[in-house]
Amino acid sequence: KDKLSVEKVATRLDKDHYSLTKPKERIIEYFSVKELASLRGVKLDKTAGAILCFAGPPGVGKTSLANSIATALKRPLVRIALGGLEDVNELRGHRRTYVGAMPGRIVQGLIDAKSIDPVLVLDEVDKVGQNHRGDPTAVLLEILDPEQNNEFRDYYLNFNLDLSNAIFIATANDIGRIPAPLRDRMEFISVSSYTPQEKYEIASRYLLPQ
Repeated sequence: KDKLSVEKVATRLDKDHYSLTKPKERIIEYFSVKELASLRGVKLDKTAGAILCFAGPPGVGKTSLANSIATALKRPLVRIALGGLEDVNELRGHRRTYVGAMPGRIVQGLIDAKSIDPVLVLDEVDKVGQNHRGDPTAVLLEILDPEQNNEFRDYYLNFNLDLSNAIFIATANDIGRIPAPLRDRMEFISVSSYTPQEKYEIASRYLLPQ
């Protein structure tokens, strides 16, 4: 029941990341709205349920930003790789009538985190595939929609789970490849590559001390 503190998020982002001024500002704005709503006791409506999506080339620190948010909020981080995902059952779980049935990746992530309100990072959301086994985009929409995700049903568990307290953060390399219905649910924060000077500062301030 930790209260959301924007100050802690801001401090952690500055401590862990050099530069990235615009992305950091946007993340702080996003959590400021959430904190203000909780202080006023206002239940945010469905229009406020946009999911943050960090977009940019590989290796610029998209997952690292999510890690800092999780550390600041004192919540476990669960990383779910969606690259090449084609089977709906990978997310939804398999019915127990099948041999080798397992829970879906979302439920498995919650089990690993031992928490119902972790920071869930949906990695490479632009690389989700679609084939005869169904369309994972439809399941992702249900998971990310605050109107529906308080009753998410995993086929393996066969009872409803409330995902509304989890914080979802997506990452993508190419926004254009994200299906349009999913794009509508997201708020994009562009993370660009670094200048040689920024790389030097990152190496000297962060990598060498580590």
